[in-house]
Amino acid sequence: MFSSTTKSIIFAGFALFAMFFGAGNLILPAMIGVEAGPYAYTAVIGFVITGAVLTVAGMIAAGSMREGESRIADRVGPRFGLIFTTVLFIATAMLYPTPRVAAVSFEIAAVPFVGSGHLQLFVYTVIFFGICYVLVRQPTKIVSRIGGYLTPILILLLIALVVASYTLPDISHPVEPRYAQAPLASGLIEGYFTMDSLATLMYGPVILGALATSGFTGAKLRRGMIGASILAGSLLAVCYVGLVHLGSVGSGPNGAVVITEVSRELFGTTGQLVFGLIVFLACLTTALGLLASSSHYFHNLFPRISQHSWLLIHLVIVFPLSNLGLERILSMVAPLNQLLYPITISLIVVAIIELVTRKHLVWAYRLGTYTAVVLAIPEALNSTGLSVFSALRYGLDFFPLGYLQMAWVVPTIIAIMIGLVYDLSLRSASQTEVAV
Repeated sequence: MFSSTTKSIIFAGFALFAMFFGAGNLILPAMIGVEAGPYAYTAVIGFVITGAVLTVAGMIAAGSMREGESRIADRVGPRFGLIFTTVLFIATAMLYPTPRVAAVSFEIAAVPFVGSGHLQLFVYTVIFFGICYVLVRQPTKIVSRIGGYLTPILILLLIALVVASYTLPDISHPVEPRYAQAPLASGLIEGYFTMDSLATLMYGPVILGALATSGFTGAKLRRGMIGASILAGSLLAVCYVGLVHLGSVGSGPNGAVVITEVSRELFGTTGQLVFGLIVFLACLTTALGLLASSSHYFHNLFPRISQHSWLLIHLVIVFPLSNLGLERILSMVAPLNQLLYPITISLIVVAIIELVTRKHLVWAYRLGTYTAVVLAIPEALNSTGLSVFSALRYGLDFFPLGYLQMAWVVPTIIAIMIGLVYDLSLRSASQTEVAV
């Protein structure tokens, strides 16, 4: 029915979808359905732009690696690339998302059945990371395991839940002021918090490696990456729209409660079990992707330490962090996201411009990234909540979108455009000299 090439792209796309689709991707769209009321579908367009379209762009950018290049951030400078990429992997694979998905899946999937408590959390995380260890132990098979087995189950469960929700009547929710005033912009900001753009620079080598193992090389490898990325992004977009509808027929203080109550209303106790399994699979596949990509990166960085040893090091770090509980995890590492996200998005945007223009860019990367760094640092410091940094807010709010904690956006765009014009003028001058 499908050629081996098409099957490889489908498996890679399914795996990529599951790696991205964690607890936040499940819960945030449902809450849009509750809070945005009649503006929900306008808001979800914004959510799809930052939660799916930007993610696809990031993966396509990750697939644009130049010959001999190991990190996209090296285009700013080798030292910057090493420091930034290493911090990115430490923050996302060790300190924050991996412990978070374990803690979130415990809170949502396990607590309703086993209750909360330190002992229950300890036992759950032993089982959760034990499964991760077994499945990541053979990294060459991680994509086929996620794409061929876990993702289809996850998608089928989501489809069953969303389709069944159309038998329930819509609830007339009061609209949150931010959605009434600017539904599209509010949706964009919510999608920003999926954190998927950060993961694109991590998952790129994993998907490229899987496709290369299947015989993809050169231009075919790049086309395969684009196909897998578009498939994953399309699945994410469809899921987001369906989950918004779940919010429109349910209610609750957060997305987890909303989906739990809708599941229970539709299927009783079985529904709660189905939702628990959805959350468990979503969190498990995200953890698998993070652990596999990060252990691979650090093995390449320090080849004397085996990839298996790096996996064990990761597990030794994430296990105690996941047992701190969700609130402590969020408070400890949230400022890192404010620092890393602007830099990552700047790199992705310039990489896409480079692909489209087919020009070798230098200053567009440097000026855009440096501008993002300058504004991301005070934003990250302010997000710590420490009073010593509170005055930074006044300066940041002078910038367009500063009140949305996105003061970096407009200056970074301007810096990228200046760098792009300079790069093109240098190239034009060089070509003129050659012609003369």
